[in-house]
Amino acid sequence: MSRLILASVSLLALSSAALAADLAPAPAEPVSPVVAAPFTWTGFYGGLQAAYSWGKSDVKNTHNTDGAADYIGTINSDGVSGGAYLGANYQFENTSFVVGAEADGKFGAIDGKDDMVGIGISAGRPNSPTTTRVTWDGAARLRLGYAIDRFLPYIAGGVAGAEVKWRPFYPTDKAVPHQNTQWGWTIGAGLEYAVTDNLIARIEYRYTDYGSKVNPDYKITAIQDGGYKDHIDLKTNDVRVGIAYKF
Repeated sequence: MSRLILASVSLLALSSAALAADLAPAPAEPVSPVVAAPFTWTGFYGGLQAAYSWGKSDVKNTHNTDGAADYIGTINSDGVSGGAYLGANYQFENTSFVVGAEADGKFGAIDGKDDMVGIGISAGRPNSPTTTRVTWDGAARLRLGYAIDRFLPYIAGGVAGAEVKWRPFYPTDKAVPHQNTQWGWTIGAGLEYAVTDNLIARIEYRYTDYGSKVNPDYKITAIQDGGYKDHIDLKTNDVRVGIAYKF
């Protein structure tokens, strides 16, 4: 009888051990860490911008008959404007180099006024102030940048155009206003930061030379000696900020 009891106790102990082994939790499978995809600058974007601009207009008036200057001087101007830009970037695979193309335009008043100093025929006359105003400007540029994760320092350059309104130095009742579209070149540098995968902020400096424009011939009724030409040489500097959406 004692042997039967001992055998029963041994069998129960073995069964309990086997059951405990069956109920023990299985070792967890290792979980691979999730690695976020690196940010890429490749894609199209469009944004809004605001700018503070300052510029210099070298102006000169010459006689048609002999080419002599009647007045000459420099007008300094400044103003605030705003607009939009649209472009595309491509980041080369496995590198940090980014190339792109962009077009932009903005509207606003960059105004300048000065009492020019007359020489020759205009010396000593009671003259109106000489004024210039840039009402809009735009550019088409190529860009080259070097990505540092979500930062993108870049340089850019291309062609630029602007509408320039100009009223010359002549006596108030004889001043002949002009309006021209002047074309030139632009170059600059900036820094962009991808705030999110879609929102990109930027700050940029830009220098633009719109070249020299010669206005059409005109006459002043009080001076009948063959007419005059106005020469305007315009250069501007911009500091711009913008925010764009990357598609």
